[in-house]
Order: sequence, then structure tokens, then C-alpha cells
Amino acid sequence: MTAINPARLKIQCAELSENYSSPAKFISGLHDLLGFYAARIRQTDLSRTPLTLQAYQVPTPVLRALVNELEEYLAEKPSLGFKLIDALWKEEWVEFRQLAIICLGDLPPFDPEQILNRVKSWLDDCTAEDIRRRIMTRGLIHLAEENSKAIFRFIGDLISSGTKLNHQAALFGLLAFGENPDFDNLPVIFGLLAEILQNEESVLIKEITALLKVLQKQSEQETAYFLERQLSTAAKPRIFRITRQVLPEFNPENRSMLRITLGNYS
Repeated sequence: MTAINPARLKIQCAELSENYSSPAKFISGLHDLLGFYAARIRQTDLSRTPLTLQAYQVPTPVLRALVNELEEYLAEKPSLGFKLIDALWKEEWVEFRQLAIICLGDLPPFDPEQILNRVKSWLDDCTAEDIRRRIMTRGLIHLAEENSKAIFRFIGDLISSGTKLNHQAALFGLLAFGENPDFDNLPVIFGLLAEILQNEESVLIKEITALLKVLQKQSEQETAYFLERQLSTAAKPRIFRITRQVLPEFNPENRSMLRITLGNYS
């Protein structure tokens, strides 16, 4: 692996970014840049998918420097950005797809439909949990700031599909909002989570528990009330198990209330 000289890296990334409007040249140049800084090239077997991506394993500062150089282009010429993003995603390399997700998230959200169409296409194209999580978080970061309603409609559509993978993607998206201290419309998150909980077959206990722990930190009372309602209306094994897992997060009063509710309905 070549040692990183910040000044040289900045020049390399600036020169590569000049090919922003020419995806083919940019792709070729990006392979050269990543190859220059590669620790080693290896096959990355993505979990639960037949797709195997190659990875250059470059140090984090390399992609970060390139993203910094691309910011101005993405802001000033977003329409061309979609063409570059599509070309990046087609490359079956981890770093290329990571960059595609970052660029999608950094685009001005003037056309939410174009952004969400790509998110849906990418989710359908990939079952790797890490990449799907990035798509629903980093890939939607700018749109979430400007038009959260569009994302919640999209999440609602994912939930309506009824598939486990789409429910998981929806939970990733909800978690991003839950972790944002500036987002205070928690009822919309609870409402969508309640829809997911109606489908016992999707399981996803790890993801649901993670979301509930985040929501408990944002508003303990709302989260306790939500769980009490779910226990009394759903009365399904999964919600009992999830509630038991998150019980330690609550204060003694809410913990006692939830234990009593568990005893009444389990």
C-alpha cells in the first residue's frame, strides 16, 4: 500500500473529479486511484447473496478526499451526478458502491423520485446487510433533511411489500431518524414500526430491538406506552421477546408496568 501524502492525494482527487461529467473516464481513473492506494485486492463475499464484490481495501482518507472534491460538482450539476452514480453502482467493487451511495446522499434533493427510484433499485439488487444499511442511511441523508415525508412514504411502501428484506430496510431508515436528536416526530416512527410488528413472520428481532432502544433514549414514556399497547393488542411471541430484551433500558416504574403487562398477556 502506498503511503498517503495529503497534498498528492488532494491533487489526484481534484484531477479525477474533473471527469465528473464523463462517467467512463471517471470510472477508469477511479480504478487507477484505488489501485494506487490499495492494501490488497480481495474478494468480498457479501452475506446472503450470490454476488461477490471485489474490494481494493484503501484507507478511509482516500474516499473521503475524493468525496470532498466531488461536493461542489454534485451541488452545481446534480443531473450529471445521477449518470455518474449509476455508473459507479454498476461496478462490482465495494468502494465504487460506497461512493455511489455517498454521492446519492450528497445530491441536492430537488427530485426525490429520482433518488428514491435508485434506492429501491439498489435494495432490489443487493442483499448485503452493510450496503443496504448504508443505502437507507447515508444514501438518504440530504433528502431526510429536506423532505422527510417523501422518505416516510417510501418506508411505508417497503413495509407494505411484506418481505423480510424490505422490512429490514425500513427499520434501517427508521433508525436513522430515531438517532437524529433534531427529529422530534416520533409518532410517525412508532406508527410505521407498529405496521412491521403486525407481520410476525419477518422476525428481525435484532433490528427492532435496536430501534426501540434508540427511541427509549429519545422518549422513554412514549416508548413504554407504545410497548404496552403492542403487548395488549398484538399479544404475539415476538413482541413479548422484544419487550423482555429492552426492559433493562427503562426506569423502575416503567419496567414494573411493562412486566405486569407481560404477565397479563403472555
